Amino acid sequence: MQIQIVSKGIDVSKALEERISDRLEEMMDKYIHREGEAQVSVSREGTGFKTIVSVHLPTGSSFEGEGRGQEAYPASDEALDHIEKRLRRYKRRLKDHSQKAKAKEAALFVLHNPAGNAPENESDDDGPISDEPMVIAESLGRIRTLTPGMAALEVGLADSGLVVFYNSRHGGLNVVYKRPDGHIGWIDPKNSD
Repeated sequence: MQIQIVSKGIDVSKALEERISDRLEEMMDKYIHREGEAQVSVSREGTGFKTIVSVHLPTGSSFEGEGRGQEAYPASDEALDHIEKRLRRYKRRLKDHSQKAKAKEAALFVLHNPAGNAPENESDDDGPISDEPMVIAESLGRIRTLTPGMAALEVGLADSGLVVFYNSRHGGLNVVYKRPDGHIGWIDPKNSD
């Protein structure tokens, strides 16, 4: 995890930096299981201290926690507690939604048009060649009912970079996918009117 700790108007001790880094690493391992980025700002505010922690996940989600205290350690602990609570809720929401999601079975096919399959007039053979693709893999899968937001969260966790789902608002088939520029794309035929 990439962690950047910035101090404003004070010197942050090495022990405090290590404490913040260790807790952030522990939280990410416990709740997210992926790399992310974090920015931590420790500053003087009045007679006390203020700590702001921002965590950015690879899915595009961001979380921010703020803590105040008479000393830098309690202020940092409060901010980290806020972040941990938000990460725990985020993980629970993903888990609960995936368990409660209604699913319908659908056939999933991998289609392949063999390399030697050219149109009949370009064929080197004397026999006719079909223009139909050949099915090389077939399996049953589940298409769940999700909100577009939940599908966007899941596409970040999916290895395929694509989630097909029924939109919970109108029941239509939708697709959320990772775009080449790193953003999330959403295809909703019901809203294309």
